[in-house]
Amino acid sequence: MIGMVLDKRKIKTKRLIEMTFINILSEKELSRITIKEICEKALISKSTFYDHYVDKYALVDTIIQEYSNEFQKEIHERFKSVDEHNTFEVISGITQGMALQNKNLSTILRVTGTDSSLESNFRKILFRESFAYFTSHPINKRFSREFLAKMYAELALASIAYTLSNYEDKELINQQADFINLLQQAIIEKL
Repeated sequence: MIGMVLDKRKIKTKRLIEMTFINILSEKELSRITIKEICEKALISKSTFYDHYVDKYALVDTIIQEYSNEFQKEIHERFKSVDEHNTFEVISGITQGMALQNKNLSTILRVTGTDSSLESNFRKILFRESFAYFTSHPINKRFSREFLAKMYAELALASIAYTLSNYEDKELINQQADFINLLQQAIIEKL
């Protein structure tokens, strides 16, 4: 029982550190954030921070990995449930889900100066999943799977960025969804 309580406390502390860090990161560049500042705002000691992370770069890498893992699961499930004539609906589903996490996601997507970035992870995930889909569902003989997967990944990333910057304007988001649907129809008709 005691081990379970400690695990819950560690999980809560880890979440507190991550959310505090993201809040600070929304106001400052990564290079200007200090461990002391994170600890003061989270109301924890430095030793508590170091019990969880080696430094702020390990913290940001952990957050990027968590978002990437969640995104991987979401994309994989969406591609599993799609049929040949609505592949671009996956983009609409992704962007709608992203809008719900707008502030945190926008903040983490802007992070630079680390070994990996959330944007590059998202790009790789989108490429891999769409390539696998186009490999198992050969809906197009005109374009290579690599080309289709690359274009799909870039379009999805552009849609995500657009959604995150315009999430409050429902009309623009609806226009984006309509545009994606028209694009999909045009591509299918030309195949």
